[in-house]
This record gives sequence, structure tokens and C-alpha cells, in this order.
Amino acid sequence: MKNPAYDKALKLLARRDHFRAELAEKLRRKSFEQDDIDRAVERLDTLGLLDDEALAGRFVEFRSVDRGWGPHRLMMELRRRGVDSNLAERVSRIAGELHDRALEAAVRKVEVRAKRRWWRLPEGRARLVKSLIARGFTTDVAYRAVGRLADERESSDHEIHDQLGDPGRLS
Repeated sequence: MKNPAYDKALKLLARRDHFRAELAEKLRRKSFEQDDIDRAVERLDTLGLLDDEALAGRFVEFRSVDRGWGPHRLMMELRRRGVDSNLAERVSRIAGELHDRALEAAVRKVEVRAKRRWWRLPEGRARLVKSLIARGFTTDVAYRAVGRLADERESSDHEIHDQLGDPGRLS
């Protein structure tokens, strides 16, 4: 028996991987019957074409490093896409090198939009901390990262102005 929901699901999966709930929702929006959707998703699962855990792992790795998303943002996005809350919480607990790379990417992205010499004003620092928290990092991680970056910027800014030949230098 032909199942048009299954055919459509295959076409959707040919374009990109989908989470189980995400695929079912797309099929619902195409007005397929719920029984046809359930059969299609079950068949795809049996064939090994749907794997929420593997896809969630790839999602976390890509979004953390490429987009600079922290653990909280990753978990919320996975849950928004219909991933089981336990799985979303488990895979979004990034640590070690992956966490460091995600934080580094996030800091780069938020500093690009910061005002010149942001580190000299409390509101400039606060804005960066707020941006990192919005990207899913904890408050303490955000404060430490911004503090370290501000220290780096302050020391490199002084080095620039202390060089010989600087017109602003008095000696």
C-alpha cells in the first residue's frame, strides 16, 4: 500500500536530516493523516533513517563551535525542535575543548558588534556579558570570559600607545 506521507518524508530527508518530531510536524503541515505520518516515521526509524541521538550530537557540535552557542541555548533549541528533554539536556552538556571552542566563537561574534574600546566602560562590559548569556552560557562563565578579554584588550591598547613614534606619547 502506497503511503504519500512516507514519500514526502523521504524527499525531506534527502535534503537534510530531521529530528523525528520535526519531520512529523512538517508532514502534519502538509495535511497528511496522522496514521500515515505515524507509519511513515516508524518505517523510517526501522530503516535507520531517523536517529535523534546522533543528529542531536552533530547539531550540538556544529552549533556550539560554528555559531558560538552555549549549553543552555543548545538545550532550548533542541527542545524547540521536538527532541526529548532528557536527550536534549544530556547532549547539550558541552565541556572541555568543545565548551572552550564554543565560548571562543561566541566571544568573537559578540565583540565584533561591540563599540570601540568597550572594555573601558562598565556598560560595554555588561553588554558583552549579556550577549554571552543570551547565547546560552552561564553568568559566571560570561563574566570570566569578558574579564579576560577586557584585560587582554587593555594591555594591548597600552602597548600600542607606548610604542616609540606614537604622536600621543610625551617622551
